[in-house]
Amino acid sequence: MAALARWLFRAEPASPGSPIHRSNLAFLLALAFIALLTFVIFPARKVSVVADGVARIVASHQGTDAAIIHQAGVVLDRGDAVSHQRGRNGGEVLLVDRATPVMAEASGRLLYWRTQAETVGGALAEIGVSLDDGDRVLVNGVASSPRDSLVPLPARMVSRALTLAGVTVPDPITPQQALTITVRRAVPFTVWEDGHSLDLRSAAPSLSLALTENGILLGPGDAVFPDPDTPLSAGLSAEVSHADQVNVLLPEGTTILHTRKAIVGDALAEAGIPLSPLDRVEPDRAAPVSNGTYVRVTRVSVGSVVEHSDIPFKTVFRSDPDLAWGATRRTEGQNGVDAREYDVTSENGQEVGRTLVREWTEVEPQDAVVYYSGAPAAAAAGMPDDLQVVNVMHVYATWYNPASAGKPRSSPGYGMTSTGVPVSKGIVAVDPSVIPYGTRMYIPGYGFGEAADCGGGVKGNMIDLGYPDGVDANWSSHYTDIYILG
Repeated sequence: MAALARWLFRAEPASPGSPIHRSNLAFLLALAFIALLTFVIFPARKVSVVADGVARIVASHQGTDAAIIHQAGVVLDRGDAVSHQRGRNGGEVLLVDRATPVMAEASGRLLYWRTQAETVGGALAEIGVSLDDGDRVLVNGVASSPRDSLVPLPARMVSRALTLAGVTVPDPITPQQALTITVRRAVPFTVWEDGHSLDLRSAAPSLSLALTENGILLGPGDAVFPDPDTPLSAGLSAEVSHADQVNVLLPEGTTILHTRKAIVGDALAEAGIPLSPLDRVEPDRAAPVSNGTYVRVTRVSVGSVVEHSDIPFKTVFRSDPDLAWGATRRTEGQNGVDAREYDVTSENGQEVGRTLVREWTEVEPQDAVVYYSGAPAAAAAGMPDDLQVVNVMHVYATWYNPASAGKPRSSPGYGMTSTGVPVSKGIVAVDPSVIPYGTRMYIPGYGFGEAADCGGGVKGNMIDLGYPDGVDANWSSHYTDIYILG
């Protein structure tokens, strides 16, 4: 209609009142009437154009989406998509979905384009870039998978929802913010792992990252050649030797070693664990090392120890002719000292055995001497002079016979001692805890006797001298010295 009006206005002017002038005027009036009728019958469309996070409302009679968007002042770029939506109040919405600007570097090529692809792999497929095993993809320097979203979907969805709700938000990615996709092609390399050859591929920048990417993990004590930080290149050959873990049980605690030594002794030496020739190692120092081996170290030492013990002195009895009858004299004795040297074996500080090396007497004992009345005094008392006296005791001496023992003559035990011999002269009842049975003695005024009986009233330093029935007991109870014979 506007073109027709321009054609009419370019026509030659007619004189007033001419037929041509009148027909033009009528046509213009008809045209104006038609336009007015069009605005009345077909009012302008109210459309909300949402682009770049901004909603613009326009009233338009334009028939195409592109014309309406242009009327709204929005410029469409290559790859942008337009979709129809319904707004919050049911109004018509034209949503401009901007294509994502992408710059890709792959196989030595640098490409720039705009895409509606939702995934990294989809974007690469648009430019004919395929990925092989081991290839790495970086989006803005971050490792990504071909299945990853090119633009995070949650951010895009939230942006659109808020925009449709009438809230102005910035678009997740503006046209000026191009994504950079870098494709690093995997290269082949070889790894000799503990003597086994592996042909691998990786796009990692360094050998250590390539090993990790292929599941070869490096632990303490592992050896890698060349250096793990070596840049990865096609055809690189690397050697990896894994260390074995050895658990060493020491007296002071458990130590964990990581070693590539073949035998136990070398592994302990490498770790700086000292061993003496006597130390015991289980398994043996020459045993092979395997991962998880347990090694027990027992510290063994041998030392010399000297121990001393007393030698008790003896008491001897000697006669002294100068002593009065019944008198004694004593010189004190002194213990001697024995010495013994041992080789003592200890394990982890605890003694487990000893061996006697030698023994000797460091100090000789000195006997104690008890002097008793010598020959003249003993002879005066009727004591033989050829007796071997070993002790002199001062006791209270009484006498008894079978009749005074308290048993009737009809008793089977009448006249019998506790040792089973009949009472007669020379039988002496004693306290066996003081004078043992069988002890021979000489009692001045009574003669020789032997401890062969006991009695309920005979306690401590007391003796009871035996007489047979019918014999006159020429003894009166009193204290006296008795001579214990050897």
